[in-house]
Amino acid sequence: MNFRLCIPILLTALTAFTACGSGASKNADTPGGGSLPLPGGGSSGTLVLAADLNGRYVQSIRIEDGDFSANSGGQEVTLSFAADGMANVKQFEFRLSINPVNAIDFAGSAFAATQPFLQPPPAGIEQMDDGQWRIAGAIFGDSKEGDSRLGMLTLKTADGLDAQNEVQIRVTFFSVGPSFSDRDDYTADDLNMGVTINQR
Repeated sequence: MNFRLCIPILLTALTAFTACGSGASKNADTPGGGSLPLPGGGSSGTLVLAADLNGRYVQSIRIEDGDFSANSGGQEVTLSFAADGMANVKQFEFRLSINPVNAIDFAGSAFAATQPFLQPPPAGIEQMDDGQWRIAGAIFGDSKEGDSRLGMLTLKTADGLDAQNEVQIRVTFFSVGPSFSDRDDYTADDLNMGVTINQR
């Protein structure tokens, strides 16, 4: 399933929010809609919860502070994504790397976009061929302006995890804009964003 192809279909019919796919998803290594250098540039080495983008469509994004801890398998850890200074936004996409990848139960996890954004069914998450997770949202009507939460990712920890296990969730790619072909793209080095479950 390819979210980048799903979103234009979403904007024409809600029922088309299902099976779509080919190889046209935006490549984080070769962005096609406008990769932007960030002020100060580059990764500082330590993941942070927010990034100042100062882009055409979003001024900043963040993961809202929360309790990023789990002491057993089957627990839920929630990441809430938000954006400030949105202008003419109808679509967004995040890609996430999870290390170790088997520490989170993909089938038991889910992403819910914040209205008026809608997420692809059934659970709003796609697992890509390289193991990364993709979450996304799109709007049918008027574009989103201003400050708003984008959505909530609920992660279910896998069996065998305990409080001694650290799990890193890193944002490796973020794309936002008014359409399929008009987006600003940001890479992992641009953003340097993420959380560590059970960080010591």
